[in-house]
Amino acid sequence: MGGAKRQLTEDIKLAAKNAGLVADVITSGLIGPANAFEMAMPDVYSKEVVALVDFGYKNSAISILMMGELMLTRVVGFGAAKLTTGIAESLGISNAEAEGIKVGMPQEVESTIQPLLTPLGRELRASIDFFEHQQDKTVSQVFFSGGSARSEYIISALQSELMVPCKAWNPTTFMSPALPPAQLGELEQVAPQLVVAIGGAMAAF
Repeated sequence: MGGAKRQLTEDIKLAAKNAGLVADVITSGLIGPANAFEMAMPDVYSKEVVALVDFGYKNSAISILMMGELMLTRVVGFGAAKLTTGIAESLGISNAEAEGIKVGMPQEVESTIQPLLTPLGRELRASIDFFEHQQDKTVSQVFFSGGSARSEYIISALQSELMVPCKAWNPTTFMSPALPPAQLGELEQVAPQLVVAIGGAMAAF
């Protein structure tokens, strides 16, 4: 169950109308990763205890699934914007330039990123510790999505902080998109950013 201010739902409906659309369903983005994960990785979803972390722009969300049941969701006040701003300030470049180099993560940026990621790692670890203490179960893997999940360095740095195997995941693996090869390659590249959208769409079926 979730709730939202009436003004927020009215704003969403108005935005849809202005785009020439009609909103049939409005659902919480927090359930998106769990919905998409169930379709993309059904065996892991139903048999393991895992955490899903979705990098947003201003915030990140963690969801913990236990054998197919959503046990915990939490929003952490740390998003991709902090990484971008940190890189820009460290290198003396614009935010647009910093955003461009963040995913590739050249070596000179790594020393800047590590301390920026530490607070996020601690918040995520605290959420996992709380769940493990309450349920007496151990989180076996952490799956990351969102734009920053495209960086192998970011995933590796957070794995060191969390002390749990971490990886990015692709929510489109259960689909058979009819796209030309070039666009299929593009889709695979941006797939971690589509988790909430795909999971939100699943709520309509």
